[in-house]
Amino acid sequence: MPRCQRTFERLPEGATSPGTGVRRWVCACCDPPEAYETLRDPDLLHYAGLAENACAADFGRPADASRPTLLLLGLRPECVLEPVDRRYDIYLARGSDPLQMRLQIGHEVFHRCCSQGRVFHWTHEMLACLVSLRLLRRHGAADYAAREEARYREEARACPLAALLAADPWASAEYPPGYYGRACVVGLALSEAVGWDRLRRLARRLTPAGVPDVAGWRDSLPPDMRIAVDTCLSPDTPENTPFPNRTTSGTIPDTDFSGGPPSESAGGGTGGAARAAA
Repeated sequence: MPRCQRTFERLPEGATSPGTGVRRWVCACCDPPEAYETLRDPDLLHYAGLAENACAADFGRPADASRPTLLLLGLRPECVLEPVDRRYDIYLARGSDPLQMRLQIGHEVFHRCCSQGRVFHWTHEMLACLVSLRLLRRHGAADYAAREEARYREEARACPLAALLAADPWASAEYPPGYYGRACVVGLALSEAVGWDRLRRLARRLTPAGVPDVAGWRDSLPPDMRIAVDTCLSPDTPENTPFPNRTTSGTIPDTDFSGGPPSESAGGGTGGAARAAA
């Protein structure tokens, strides 16, 4: 059974609308009651499949790929692992337009495939932002992707690099203002510095404790790229204008999601880290 995103309580038994196949749940604990329903739009479901295949090609299939994923319309974008039900629930923001839904799907499918309800870290939010933009460009929405990238760059001005690196996506009820914008801008800079093929390997590079191993990933790079990464992640680098003399810098090339896995709001919001339900 899905959960209410306000209370995180299990929702009561839902009902399926005759003739539509849409299953709907209403939270009895919220005032006014929050409603949730299954996503049935065939175009968006198809896009979710494309996103899953793209993530598998770039990062490798997750060990729990056989677990089903349920797409729901809810309060905000979010990916939740339900270990008891052996299922992932991906919530999208009700009232979002189709392009906003696609942006959210790309972001949350990355979390389903790579974070898996276990990794809560700025690097995964960064990669989720980049994957969502790459998918939009790959599937005919380059103009919208460019607008979202510009929005991220503007939002980043509110979040210094130090705030991004210090934020705790698991413990924080709310991220610092501009968090996703800064994560995306850092990702664009790193992608420009080392290339997408090397950057994507960070998704699966974990310490024995299950935390992204940024230092180990950085040390695996050639010396010149290590210097470039240090510059991207240095608090001394100008934080609000990382590319002051360029207007379209850092855009990820529209390369295919081929080459195999690495060896090692309504309103367009992109949602938070995948969560593991208690």
